[in-house]
Order: sequence, then structure tokens, then C-alpha cells
Amino acid sequence: MLDLEIWLGLLILTILLYSIKWWHERARQVTVYRISPESLKRSKQVIMDVLPLVEDGETFPLDSVSLRHSKNDVKSAAKILTYYFWKKKQHDELVRIKSCFIAISRFQDRNHDMETQERRASRERKQLERELDFYMTHTPFYVKKKP
Repeated sequence: MLDLEIWLGLLILTILLYSIKWWHERARQVTVYRISPESLKRSKQVIMDVLPLVEDGETFPLDSVSLRHSKNDVKSAAKILTYYFWKKKQHDELVRIKSCFIAISRFQDRNHDMETQERRASRERKQLERELDFYMTHTPFYVKKKP
């Protein structure tokens, strides 16, 4: 009887651990960016539309209507260019792209009062910094290539 309880416990624990692993892998979505001449051209165009708006050195919120592309499009373009400039060892451009990525937090909805906009921008800035740091430390910068 004791053997049956041990084996049943091990079976339940194994099922539980595999379920947790499956749920964790499913919850973590990884976006793979394919770098092609077309994606580079599109990314450069998106970033060139955003850079003049955010390279003023200020931190005050801007109207989200003035952003010609969605924040997700700008983030994707910045990630593509971050990797491209990292591979080409163009560190000045890499710094510009990093600051542009974080500066999109300035674009907030003007329907809220200024204090709410600043609070949201500050929270979003921290989240964007973490997102970019995670991207640069986990994908694809330090991936070892298989022989």
C-alpha cells in the first residue's frame, strides 16, 4: 500500500510540474524579428518619424496624437535597429535608438490632467527600460550560434 501511495504521489507531482512548465512556456511569448532589407527600411522610416519629436532632451508628456505610428510599431522598429546597429558596431546610433525607445513613454493621452500624464509616462518609462534591457540581454545579442 505504501508503494502505491509513493508512486501515486510521484505521478501527481510529475503531472503538476509538467503543467506548470507548459503554462509558463505558453505565457511567455517571444517575438522573433526577421531583419531583411525591407524591415530595415521600414524601421528606419518609423524611427525617423519619431526622432524629431523626442530628441529635444525634455521629459514632459507629449500628445499621443502627434505620434504617427503606434507605440508597438515604434518599439518593434527600435528593436530591429538596435540589433542592426549593435551588429554594425555603430554605438552612437545605438544610443539614439535606445533613447528613442524609452522616450516613447512621453506620448500620453491629452484627455487626462498633466499630473496623471506625468505619472503614467514615468511608469511607462521604467517598464520600457526594463523591456529594452531584457531584450538586449536575452535576445538575440548573446545567443550562441550552433555549429
